[in-house]
Amino acid sequence: MHQARVATRRLRSNLGTFSPVLRASPTAPLLKDLRWLGSALGTARDLDVLRDRIRKDVRALDPLARGDGMTLIEAIDADRIAAGKRLAKVLGSKRYRSLLASLAVTAAEPPFRRSAGLPAEDFLGDAIHDRYKALVAAVESLPAVPQDAELHAVRILAKPTRYAAELGADVLGSSCARFARRVTDLCDALGELNDGLKANEWLDDVSIAPWRAFAVGRVRAAEIGRVVAARAAWARSWDRVQAAAAELAWTAHLDAVAS
Repeated sequence: MHQARVATRRLRSNLGTFSPVLRASPTAPLLKDLRWLGSALGTARDLDVLRDRIRKDVRALDPLARGDGMTLIEAIDADRIAAGKRLAKVLGSKRYRSLLASLAVTAAEPPFRRSAGLPAEDFLGDAIHDRYKALVAAVESLPAVPQDAELHAVRILAKPTRYAAELGADVLGSSCARFARRVTDLCDALGELNDGLKANEWLDDVSIAPWRAFAVGRVRAAEIGRVVAARAAWARSWDRVQAAAAELAWTAHLDAVAS
């Protein structure tokens, strides 16, 4: 499930990165259908992530409260079964089969523009730099104490930056590969924050017997602690991204981007 979701995101990102050298008419429907598939995969995968997080929290409870905490796992499992049934319908649909066929055709005969014949090094360098500039602009515009939604917006921009850098590493060399790893670390830190926020939202909505409230409170406290740690970690990851970008001679562009 995780690999399918990542592959779907990566395909969408790569189609965007290469959009200047791809004809739009064949790729636009692909992007729409990949977004649809990604949403279906994401619902089920988010519940898998939630279950892993809550299970760790429940295991940390004292034995007397652990049984009450297991009620939360049972609630997640019920939601996951329902999400799995919805996903099965998606994967059995005509639209999904059509998407697979279109991807196969596109991979066999990419709808290149003439500009696809230009040197890969220049194109990839510019494409990754453009992604990075958008990321810098988003980070530089953050207030001193960013809201969770603002950090989520940074994460949304960081993911395609990561995928583009991973694409370019074989062409642009070790500095680009290092930059890709640092952006991956940033994505992971912001992802940990996002997962923690989703866990707390789920705990807000879950229906649980009042006498189990103590265990739920303990789990929530653990999740809040993980969210606080993630908020602190992302800034350190961003510093390392900037250091890696400097190796690609991109430091000079930061002031211009910020303004």
